[in-house]
Amino acid sequence: MELTSNPQAVEIAGEKLVVFRDAGGLWHALLDKCPHRGAALSLGAVTEDGNLQCRYHGWRFRGDGVCARVPLNELTDKALGSIRAAAMPVMELAGALWVFTGTLQDEPAPPPPELPSSLQGPPRQFGTYSQHWNAHWTRAVENFIDFAHPSYLHRDTIGAWTHDYAEGGAIATCEVHAESWGFSTLNYFTTARQGFRVDWYRPNLSVLHFGDSGEGKLHVFSIPVSAARTRVMTVRRLPPGADTAAWSARAASMDNTILDEDRVVVESQDGPVDEAGEISVATDAPAVAFRRWHRQMLASRP
Repeated sequence: MELTSNPQAVEIAGEKLVVFRDAGGLWHALLDKCPHRGAALSLGAVTEDGNLQCRYHGWRFRGDGVCARVPLNELTDKALGSIRAAAMPVMELAGALWVFTGTLQDEPAPPPPELPSSLQGPPRQFGTYSQHWNAHWTRAVENFIDFAHPSYLHRDTIGAWTHDYAEGGAIATCEVHAESWGFSTLNYFTTARQGFRVDWYRPNLSVLHFGDSGEGKLHVFSIPVSAARTRVMTVRRLPPGADTAAWSARAASMDNTILDEDRVVVESQDGPVDEAGEISVATDAPAVAFRRWHRQMLASRP
């Protein structure tokens, strides 16, 4: 969703959050639940001094979650400091606001994620487009690192050039190379040696290389909203001097067409990726590598 109000309710990975911008223009994220009586903080307002005020009883909270004021009561600074709304680290990147769903109170802020250089730059240098899919986020990730499906699912659009290869009996090779941030893949038809690179950055970013420049890379984030709903967001770096609105509109139109083709099929898949009940072949090497990481991640959870 677009951030069109301040404050605004959002849902990420099954958590109901409120994001708001303070008087200095910085964004913050809190659990959308006042620690006083559990009312939704997103129903409140941002005060002139940049605190988020609960609509129910007027309690005010800073961006770090610490209570700044409890009206009609006389509390010491120490007492106020002991009242906290759960706060999450946030960062602005590539025209979007990102939230880490571990709370600041539970652990120190995480290190910045390892991201491609093509996502670095002023937020307004990027154009974004998003859809909501009724599917588990792992299914979406797997779709965007898969080289074999465009020959058929996208045969009338971006996969047209590969369809004749596939129908003509060509064999595809999908190389997977481990990286500190995840893995890179090089996919090509063995006879044609015409390769296509896709990178996967833990946990949910796929980078499709349509060219060597930053503008030639399509970044696709598969963001879990809930167990059965995913926000798929594409991010492109705008060419220098581009008319932002016009360029973004053209890109969104193209992304909408392609993602609609993907969405129909991915939404037909039940639940998360399923290693036990599904068959994998050589062209599934990227998906197998992702499933291995996903299995290890689940096993390491307390």
